[in-house]
Amino acid sequence: MKVAKKQYTSEVTEQYKEQTNDRKIRYGIKENLEDYPEIYDEFKDWRSKQKVTKIIPSFKSVMHEEYLFPLFDIRNAEIREDWGQRNALLEEGRKAKILSMAKNFDPKLFEPISIDYVPSEDCYIIRDGGGRSHAAIMNGIHLVPAMIREIASAEESRRLFMTQDKNSAAISKYDKFLQDLANSNSARHKKALDTFALSKSAGISLHNSHSSVENPLIEGLGILQKILGNDISGDTKGTKWGSRSGPNIVKAIDVIKESFPGIQEIPVSTLFALTAFIHASQNRLPSGKSGHDRLVEFVNRVKNSDENLSDLNNWVSVLKYDSSNNYGTYGAAALMRKWNEVFKTANKGRKSKGFYKFVVWEDIEIDLVSRAVIPFARDESLFK
Repeated sequence: MKVAKKQYTSEVTEQYKEQTNDRKIRYGIKENLEDYPEIYDEFKDWRSKQKVTKIIPSFKSVMHEEYLFPLFDIRNAEIREDWGQRNALLEEGRKAKILSMAKNFDPKLFEPISIDYVPSEDCYIIRDGGGRSHAAIMNGIHLVPAMIREIASAEESRRLFMTQDKNSAAISKYDKFLQDLANSNSARHKKALDTFALSKSAGISLHNSHSSVENPLIEGLGILQKILGNDISGDTKGTKWGSRSGPNIVKAIDVIKESFPGIQEIPVSTLFALTAFIHASQNRLPSGKSGHDRLVEFVNRVKNSDENLSDLNNWVSVLKYDSSNNYGTYGAAALMRKWNEVFKTANKGRKSKGFYKFVVWEDIEIDLVSRAVIPFARDESLFK
């Protein structure tokens, strides 16, 4: 009887377990290709259509005989994501690269992979080179050049991962986030906890492998955390990481979901802009459900005002706040201008008693917000 592998082989938080409970985080390369067969199936289909079968020379045959690099059987190694390794098949951008490496596999271009050996468990873990290992296995090659270093524990592995993190742009924000979420001793653990909590309360996903209609993807984890750490998030000024909840972000996501039913991905640029707008206008809109309904009406009017704006992905370019350093300021100002446009006649005609007027943004207010997003004071004339 085959005993199932233990999923988590290091001490991790419950939040990390919840974030990763829908997939394996410990596996071999061949096993991973079986679990995510799309790339391997595409490769095999491509290879079956080639008129000439490519013969790949062995690594030994291309090495200098006096400087042979040790060859390692990658079937004997595994990935342990809770130790800091990454799944090469989960990042959309890496899939195309791995497929290209497999199709054009050349031992002379293959850089040695990095392996961690853990004496206490007598196991080998792929530290760096998961993508290259997948490309090799797809070509039926198991022995590859490798540098093997000895490590003591998962803690050392994570420390090395975080050190590598500082020097490598190739490590995705999501992979960094997972390690911060797993390790309660990480300096960024509280930020990861608050980000995770936000994803739960707002009903969003932080990675494409989790996305659905119910939980649309927010691509751009770094920018999302930037919004959450900013005053526009709606948290009380001075709130520290570990206690941030981003109520304005949650409002913005709720409004977008209601206005764009079935949306699969929410652009982080427009989420930034709408969150900033909500922060600036909080004292100029009705409270509670009335305020939410007015924001939904606004987003729907913008959506219907221009064919291009029916796609939320186009808002950033059409409304011209496509500067990544100014999504909040330029975005909020652009939405204030658009508010004036779509609600130009909203206050005209007879209104019922207690009607809360639609704010009309002054040019000076829009200009101010384009430089710094601040909430404006209550305007008594709007609800007399």
